[in-house]
Amino acid sequence: MSEAIDIRALRKSVNWNQDRLARYLGIDRSSVSHMENGRPAVGAVLRLLQMLVAAAANGTADALCPEEPATQEAAE
Repeated sequence: MSEAIDIRALRKSVNWNQDRLARYLGIDRSSVSHMENGRPAVGAVLRLLQMLVAAAANGTADALCPEEPATQEAAE
């Protein structure tokens, strides 16, 4: 069995907010909050978190989920 991931600590170590982590995981921000408060990560979400742990260890986490580009103003 794999060791539990402290999602809040992981998120803070890579300097991501809940919205960015949710976008990376393909889930709602509220689900990130639930996992940070004890709901276990399973399946694909767990595998993505394990990838983020590895990327955080070697300093490449930002490559997994770039910050959202600035929104463009509507063309007139």
